[in-house]
Amino acid sequence: MTAIMTAKKTARRAVSISPVKARAVKVAAPRKTPAAKVAPAVKAAKPARVPMKDLASGQVWLVGDAHLKVEMIGKLLVHYKLAKPTAVRTPTSIAGISTLLKFMKKSKAVLIQG
Repeated sequence: MTAIMTAKKTARRAVSISPVKARAVKVAAPRKTPAAKVAPAVKAAKPARVPMKDLASGQVWLVGDAHLKVEMIGKLLVHYKLAKPTAVRTPTSIAGISTLLKFMKKSKAVLIQG
C-alpha cells in the first residue's frame, strides 16, 4: 500500500505548479499576419482590341470623341477629316502616314467602318 501512496504523492508534485512559475510560463499569442489583397472572383471582361489595320480610303476611325475619316492615301501623305460626329462642314487635313498612325496609336483609335 505504501507503493501506491508514494506514486500518488509524486503525481501530485508533477501536476502542481507554484504561483511564481505559473506567471513565468506565459503562452505567446499567435501573430496576426496582414491579409493579402484578394482580387475579385469575376472581373468585368474588356472588349478585345483588334490590332490596327493598314489605312485605306473610306475608313472611319473613332479617336476619343471624334471621328477620323480617311479621304485619300498617297505614297507618303494622307488626306483626312477629323471632327465630331455631328459636325456639318469639316476641313480636309493633310499629314504624313507615319505621323497619323502614331497619333492614332497614342489616342487608341478604334476602326468603326471600312
